[in-house]
Amino acid sequence: MLVEVEFLGSFKNGFKWNSKIDLYLGDGIVDIVGATKKSLHIIPEGGTMRDCISVPKDKIKIIRRVD
Repeated sequence: MLVEVEFLGSFKNGFKWNSKIDLYLGDGIVDIVGATKKSLHIIPEGGTMRDCISVPKDKIKIIRRVD
C-alpha cells in the first residue's frame, strides 16, 4: 500500500536490533510491505526490499493513501 507519511521523531531500525544509530527520515511517500503489532515495515519510494525498515507505529503518521 503506497501512502504519504509523516515521521514523528527518530527511531532505531527494528530490523537491525543491535544498531545504535537513530534514523531520521524525511516525510514522504512509502510503501507499507508488512506489519507487526507494534511496527510497520516500509520501503521509501523508489527503494527495494533491501531498503526495508521497521518503524514503530507511534513514530509514524499516515497522511493519505496514494493511488
